[in-house]
Amino acid sequence: MNISITGRKVDLTEPLKAYVHEKLGHLKHSFDYVVDVKVTLTVDKFRHHCEITIQAHSIVINGSKETEDMYASIDGAIDKINRQLKRYRAKLRKHQGREQTREGKRFALEQRVLRSDYQDELAEDHQPETIEHETIHADPMTIDEAVMRLELGEQNHLLIFSNADTERLNILYRRDDGSICCLDPETN
Repeated sequence: MNISITGRKVDLTEPLKAYVHEKLGHLKHSFDYVVDVKVTLTVDKFRHHCEITIQAHSIVINGSKETEDMYASIDGAIDKINRQLKRYRAKLRKHQGREQTREGKRFALEQRVLRSDYQDELAEDHQPETIEHETIHADPMTIDEAVMRLELGEQNHLLIFSNADTERLNILYRRDDGSICCLDPETN
């Protein structure tokens, strides 16, 4: 977890930094997928403002609090983040529970990794050499559940699943710009 602390009109003392790191350390134990955390501490006259942005794969969670004490502002922002994470985890558990009892069409796909480093010219009847072979099971789930799985990093960039609504094989993948694309075959 990469933590970046920025201070605006405030001295970032070591005890203040240690307090922020300690509080954020508790978040790491409750949510494993945190990648990047940005903390901005601002003082404006008597108002102490703390803003926290957490990036967990493609999920962004924000929390901010303004009080008359910087430590109380940090605690308030962390509490908001914790509430959002609890809601997110509850939603995930709800989806995972449904997924285990979901009925629908299941697919099994054969994945083969083929050798492609040929130096010579190939004959017309040449068949590529299989280096690896595995079976991928596409379980039924809704698009919403598939997006949540992809965002939580259970699958890195690609998820193949059986669409529970249409009973067709779908592919969900993350594009280079960070957006998520769903491939759904057309029926004739």
